[in-house]
Amino acid sequence: MALPVIETPTFEIELPHTKEKAKFRPFLVKEEKLLVMANESGEEEDMIRATQQIITNCSFGNIDGESLPLFALQKIFLDLRAQSISNTIELSLKCGSCDASHNHKILIRELQITEPPEHSKKIKISDDIFIDMEYPSAFEIQKLFKSTNANEMYEIMSKCIHVVYQGDEIFNAYESSDQEKQNWLESLTIEQFAEFRKFFETMPVLEYIVNFKCGNCGKQNYLDFNGYQNFFV
Repeated sequence: MALPVIETPTFEIELPHTKEKAKFRPFLVKEEKLLVMANESGEEEDMIRATQQIITNCSFGNIDGESLPLFALQKIFLDLRAQSISNTIELSLKCGSCDASHNHKILIRELQITEPPEHSKKIKISDDIFIDMEYPSAFEIQKLFKSTNANEMYEIMSKCIHVVYQGDEIFNAYESSDQEKQNWLESLTIEQFAEFRKFFETMPVLEYIVNFKCGNCGKQNYLDFNGYQNFFV
């Protein structure tokens, strides 16, 4: 006789990069196993892969975790964690002055995505040329900000070109090869490229600010956790 099927609840989560809502289920033991294995490896790449897989699994395959931008990946994962495990995260922080430990509790609902007012997914290159951009995936943004290879950085940036408008003409970037897009990007003037680069420099980030007074030395500590640090806890 087959074991009984266990039904799991479903709920909606807003996707921060599109503002649409999608249906999810909580973590199951198999997803918890992915997190434990990734955490044991100690590698950030393994934790990102596990998070991507969990989001794909828990969205019934409707959300591709691998394609999500970093800030969306982190926020969706934490919203899932709040529904599946707990709405709080326990942190052990060290005083910047004396290294004494300080226990701090984060409420997941307090974690917010911040976006500079000057950020836009539409970039003006000239009076008649505009670009619609796509956000890089978590691994692409990680490579972009860690890479010391200029060619690799330009390659990743060019992949984020979605649509180019010139007057009444529309050029869909998916119709061009990666090399063609990179060549086009390299044909921009320095001033035009600065506008293009601003898109990456001002991308939304998941951010949390901690202020605490050390109980050991009395010094005030200010810690700013942002989207390029590890929220996968």
